[in-house]
Amino acid sequence: MHESADVIVIGGGTTGTSAAWHLARAGVSVRLLDKGAIASGASGASPGIVREYYADPALSRLAAQGVQAYRDWAQRYPGACGYRRTGFLTGIAPREQAATQANVARLPGLAWLSPAAARDLIADLHSDALAGAVYEPDAGYCDPRQTAQSFAAGARDLGAVIEEGRAVQRIVCDGGRVTGVHTDRGFIACARVVNAAGPWAAPLGADCQAPLPIHATRQTVGIVQTPGAHPPMPGYCDRDAGFYLRPDTPGRYFIGSLIASESQPIDPDAFECSLSDASVLAHRDRAAQRLSRLLDAQPVGHRVSFFDSTPDGNPIVGADPRIGGLLIAAGLCGHGFKFAPLFGEAIAQWVVQGTLPAVLAPFALERFIE
Repeated sequence: MHESADVIVIGGGTTGTSAAWHLARAGVSVRLLDKGAIASGASGASPGIVREYYADPALSRLAAQGVQAYRDWAQRYPGACGYRRTGFLTGIAPREQAATQANVARLPGLAWLSPAAARDLIADLHSDALAGAVYEPDAGYCDPRQTAQSFAAGARDLGAVIEEGRAVQRIVCDGGRVTGVHTDRGFIACARVVNAAGPWAAPLGADCQAPLPIHATRQTVGIVQTPGAHPPMPGYCDRDAGFYLRPDTPGRYFIGSLIASESQPIDPDAFECSLSDASVLAHRDRAAQRLSRLLDAQPVGHRVSFFDSTPDGNPIVGADPRIGGLLIAAGLCGHGFKFAPLFGEAIAQWVVQGTLPAVLAPFALERFIE
C-alpha cells in the first residue's frame, strides 16, 4: 500500500509531538514516527525545569515565551503538562554581576536580588561567594513525559498519525528536495520532513549529504531526600558551584551536574544509564556547599540521559538551505523542553506560510555551514 503525508515529523519527544499537534491543528496531513515510544529519549528523563534567565539574551527572549506557554497551558494546549510554579534563583558570581544586571534590566519579569534578599527566599543559602542572584517568580517545572503524551494524543484527535516503534532509516531526496522517508517498514512519500530526532538527527542528515554538527553528551541528575522538614524553596542554579536544583515533593530534590567534565560524548544507543549512590552523593555534596539543608540528604533515585549538543550550546531550528523541504529542530542542548510549544508553533508556520518567527533567527543552521 502506498503511504504518504504532507509532512513527516521524525522524533517523538516534546518538540516532535508539539510540531505534530500544531501541524494537525493547522489542517496539515502529518505523520510522526519514532523508533521507540513517545518521550522515550531525552524528553522522558528531563527534570522539566521551565525558566527564563540565560546569559544569552536570545535564549532569554525565547525562554520568557516558553514560561508563559507552560503557565497558561490549559488555555492553549491539549491534555496537561503538570506545571508547578516554584520560582527560580540563579546565583551570580562577582565577575558576572555587571553583565547580568544589564541583562536583567532588559528582561521584564526578572529581578536582581542582593545576597541578603536571596536569603529571604532560601534561608539556608550560603551566599558569601555570590554578588547576588536573578529571581524569576513564574519559573517552575513540568512533567515532560505527560507533556509529550498530551501533545501526541491531541494530535491524534486532530487526525495526525502517530507511529511508535517505526524507525526512519533515511530521508529520501531527489533533485535537492525531500521526497519522503525510508523506514524499517517501507517508504512514506512526503514533501516536507521535520528532523526532530535529537542526536539521531545527525546521521539522518549525513546520509542525505546534509551533515549536522550534533553529538550526544551524557547528563546525570541525582535525586535526594532530606530527613527533616524545610521551608519550600525555588529552583536554583549556580555555575560556579557546578549544579542546578529542582525541588520536588517535600524534602525531595533533583540535583543536576553543570561540571563540563561530567558531560562526555556518548553513543545514544549504548551508554551507561545507571548512576551509583556515590555519584548521587557527589552531586549532593556539591549542592550542599550552597544549601545546608542538603547536608544529610540521602540518595533515593536518579535520571541519566543525554543532550543533543551543538558546538555553541544553542539549538538548531530552521530550514536546511541545502535540501528543499527539510527543517531541522535538533541539537537542543538541554533547552528543548523549555521551548517545545514555541518550536511546534514555529514549525507549523514554516509549513503553512513558508517563514519562521524572527525570534528563531539566531538558531538557524546557517551559522554552522558555509
